[in-house]
Order: sequence, then structure tokens, then C-alpha cells
Amino acid sequence: MFKTLAALGGILIVVGSSPCHAAGIRGDYVEARTNDVFTGPCFSNAEVFITGHQAVMAWKVTEGSYNGVDLAGLTVAAALKGDSTFDTDTPGDARAILIVDKTANPKQREALVAMAKTLGGDRMTHVVDVRTSAIAMTVERHATESPSENAHSGHVMPKAPTALFIAPGLAEISTRPLDERDHKCGNEVQAFPALSKGVDVLPAFTLGHSFKGAGLNTRWDDPNARSSLVGRFAL
Repeated sequence: MFKTLAALGGILIVVGSSPCHAAGIRGDYVEARTNDVFTGPCFSNAEVFITGHQAVMAWKVTEGSYNGVDLAGLTVAAALKGDSTFDTDTPGDARAILIVDKTANPKQREALVAMAKTLGGDRMTHVVDVRTSAIAMTVERHATESPSENAHSGHVMPKAPTALFIAPGLAEISTRPLDERDHKCGNEVQAFPALSKGVDVLPAFTLGHSFKGAGLNTRWDDPNARSSLVGRFAL
């Protein structure tokens, strides 16, 4: 089980997972939380149990099918509220709202919801609502390698692709690659794994991150933080 930075006495660890290269479905992934994910122990220990229990996750299918339904070009997202900072929380107690691409037909919507629940794991046990929305999502490639193959070494900053996700009136994520401006203590690493299964990601700087919908008894707007993960998913 992933242990928190606080529980490790300030020792930062990275837990990652790589997508299966023989996957039947794959695409782009972006996630933003209400706490830093690229951080040092002093910052992380100040946030744990206080914030970081809200997140937006989005998956855009670039190729493949799920449950026999072609989903290429479609996007599904989740707004997530946990009972504590993610990775110190009880996953089965989380609440989620799913946002499904309005261009999907009924079978595709059903498959997108099923895919998101599978990739989101136990935190998708309680989906309190499913919304449909126009969705725009782009992840700008600047290298042919997978994100993990571009991972940082030493104090070289990880270079995640720039990403944008918008479901108008509901949720938003916009990111840029980290750079030297984002060093605060000099020993930052990716301190938390992604909330989704089957992903290959790098941390990114969050320019915008919000959830404005109803159903979770909370809304948030948390820009200008080192709180995003950007990359690819496969299943």
C-alpha cells in the first residue's frame, strides 16, 4: 500500500504504473488535485490530511474499443471527492460525478462510464451522477517517447506535455510543463501516484483546475500549483 510522506517521516517515494503495450484501448490522460503532486516533504507534510481530497481526472480515447464498443475520439472525465488527502483516504468512501462526451451515442456513453469506473478503481464505487457535456481535450506531444521515458533525473525538471481539458460550466484543467521556476526547495519529486490505473504520466504545473458542478456538496478552483499529472492511459 502506498504510504504517505508524513508516515514515512519526510521520505518521498514514487509509485508509478505503466500501461500495457498490448492494450485494446488507449489514449491521453490528465489529472489535477487540490494539493501538490510534484513536491518536497516540507510542502507535502503541510498539506496532508488538510487538502488534496478533490480532483478532476479525464481520459480521451485515441484508439480502441471497450466492451466491444468503438470509443475513438471520445472523452470521459470524473470529478472526485475523497474523505481525506488522496493516498491517505479510504478509496471506497469517495464520491464521484462522471462527465461523458455528449457526442457519444447511448452505447458509447455506457462503455465510457464502464471504462472510467474500471480505470478509477474503488474511488468510482459511488458515482452519484453522470452528466453529458461538450468536452474539449488536447495533450500536445513534444516527444515520441512515453512520459516515463522522459522522466526527470536529479534536479532536471520533468517535461510533461501541455494539456487542456474543458467541460464548459462543469470542470477544467489546463497545464504547462514544469520548469526551474517551480523549484521551491530543490528536492522535489513526484510524491503521489496517479489516481487512475493503467497510466504513464509525468507531473505538470497547473494553470487552471476547477469543478463548478453540483452533486458533491463542494466546488473548487485551485490554479497555479504543481498539482497535475499528464500522460497516456491504456487498458
